[in-house]
Amino acid sequence: MDELRAAALILSCQQAVMRFYAALDRSDYEAVASGMAPDGVWHRQGKALRGPDAVSAALQDRPAGRVTAHMVQNLAVDLVGDNEATARYLTLVYRHDGAPGAQDPAPIGNALSIAAAEDRLHRVDGTWLVMERRSRRVFG
Repeated sequence: MDELRAAALILSCQQAVMRFYAALDRSDYEAVASGMAPDGVWHRQGKALRGPDAVSAALQDRPAGRVTAHMVQNLAVDLVGDNEATARYLTLVYRHDGAPGAQDPAPIGNALSIAAAEDRLHRVDGTWLVMERRSRRVFG
């Protein structure tokens, strides 16, 4: 694979990871779920969420007033081929559980955690989807 093609694939993988967390932070749970492969697994809070429907259902249980900010850092992508990749990164997470519909900025207390994450991604019809997402807290 030539360098330009590899760079384009890596960039599109990085964007898939960033879009996932951007959707999560704006509570767009359908967009989060659509980033999962039909048989993809997100290992989240001690549970294995299998497929977009399980992801969507789990996220619907979040408190209505929850505000999160996931800052993705040190994102590195290794291509396995044209349609498979591994992404490794850290997330710095802030969270506030406030009143539903609150318009004021959330208070900026201490960070909730820093986690090391690893994703296995698969490209289907030009779109990178999560086959497996795992993370572990490094600080928290």
